Amino acid sequence: MPVDSRTIGVTGFQAYCTGLAAIGSFNFGWNIGSVNIPGDVLQNCVTGRKYYGPFPSCIFVGSNTVWGVVVGSYAIGALIGAILSNPIIDRRGYKFTLSWFALLNVVGALLLSLTTKLPQFIIGRVVVGIAAGAANNALATYVSDISTPRSRTVLGGTVQFACNMGIMVDNACAPGLAPPPRWRILFAITGVLGLVNFILFPFARESPKWLISKGRHEEAHEALSRFRNDAYIEDEFNEMVAIDHINKERTEDVNVLQVIRGETPDNLRHQLMCVSALMFFQQFCGINAVIFYSTSIINRSTGGSPADIPTLAQILSFIISVAALVFTFIGMVLGAYLGRRTLLMFSHMSMAVFAALIVPGSVRNVAALVVTAVFCFNAFFNLGVGPIPWAAASEMTPRYAMTAMSAIGTGIGYIGTFVIGVIFPPLNNWWKNYTFLFFMAWNIIATVFIFFFIPETRDRPIEDTVSKHSCGIHLVVGKKWQVPPIEEKAELGELEQGVVDEEDRALLGDTTSITPVDIIEMTPPPPPMSPILK
Repeated sequence: MPVDSRTIGVTGFQAYCTGLAAIGSFNFGWNIGSVNIPGDVLQNCVTGRKYYGPFPSCIFVGSNTVWGVVVGSYAIGALIGAILSNPIIDRRGYKFTLSWFALLNVVGALLLSLTTKLPQFIIGRVVVGIAAGAANNALATYVSDISTPRSRTVLGGTVQFACNMGIMVDNACAPGLAPPPRWRILFAITGVLGLVNFILFPFARESPKWLISKGRHEEAHEALSRFRNDAYIEDEFNEMVAIDHINKERTEDVNVLQVIRGETPDNLRHQLMCVSALMFFQQFCGINAVIFYSTSIINRSTGGSPADIPTLAQILSFIISVAALVFTFIGMVLGAYLGRRTLLMFSHMSMAVFAALIVPGSVRNVAALVVTAVFCFNAFFNLGVGPIPWAAASEMTPRYAMTAMSAIGTGIGYIGTFVIGVIFPPLNNWWKNYTFLFFMAWNIIATVFIFFFIPETRDRPIEDTVSKHSCGIHLVVGKKWQVPPIEEKAELGELEQGVVDEEDRALLGDTTSITPVDIIEMTPPPPPMSPILK
């Protein structure tokens, strides 16, 4: 007899569709890294200012604060993309959103590669940011929808893995493309990637859960069968239909403002706090200071002229990005064994240690210590702090609020990216060699917060986590808050708890024989809607 689809891991088609969707996150990383290595060429005209027809060799900025705005404008675009994509995903689905927003990369690439003035360059950064924000917002929930609890453990880190892949490939190309006028090619490539995404993603399948939510059950059944690779899907499919119907009886999908105000049938204050805090700490841990400015940080210790491309600092930045990709993959594997919570605490605490080591290395001008500390700081970020927060909303939130919660989390993340991009240059000028003490403190605070408030979600059905933790803000220390993993559920043959609670279970009976018609007839009336912020 075929294996129960709820217990299987990653299938080939899950990986294929995730990979196509991840092109948008790859582009996100490409555009993050694109201003790092050629930064001195663009900002300070270190190779001299000349013209190639109407196109200047650089965009002279002069002020570190203005350059911070240039760097951070990308995050503002990503925030806009996350907000705009939220209602579009709900109405048109993931395939439409991931395909059509990818075309904005083409528009942004034209603005960036043909830029002649600073405002044009900033607008181009905002446009490619919008495309990236929509892609990341859609990808995190899409992967959660097409995955089983086990495969989600691996595929949940796709956003960060694809992002780091983009940074690494960009850093590999940048030393050869940084000198003028070749840096324009570096920014044009993002348009090529967007076009590839637009052409290929229609060959993927839509989320079965989204199709069910729109009443397209036959398409959903076919899509789920394709994602599960000949496993027995009837129990899982009927379960999805049951949960969707009960969710609709209780409430329609909620928007961002309703989640923030607490106007949801479940008390989601704890989930809102956790998702918001994890994305905040992900940015204020200091990683974007390294990604945006690693070349200048390392160059301060190694010396050398920024005009001598490639410099030692630029080569080391590429090596660091390779390590980031490797450690992201290692973190995705370790997450299956150690769990999200443990890995997050270990990752933040390690970053605090290496942030502290950057300080004496900079004060004493010990280049080897600075390079090693920056290397390890970036590597340990990608073990846990990088990939896990992106999946937090989709692993702790009921379906009706998942897209809105994801938009809130990613929005906070992008605002943090913008803030760090803008404040790091003046902060670095003010505190100089002691700047990373600021990030050390935030990593320590994050570790303590995770210990007391973040629940473990490894191998847990989403509905079980929702049921257990939808009770207001609380501490998660102790057995009371532990949710049994999927192995125990599979042995008992039970319907996953959560939105389908014990009362619903009694009414629905055995899911192996249930049909969508039975579900509609037996579903209990919805509870009254009431605000949760009292």
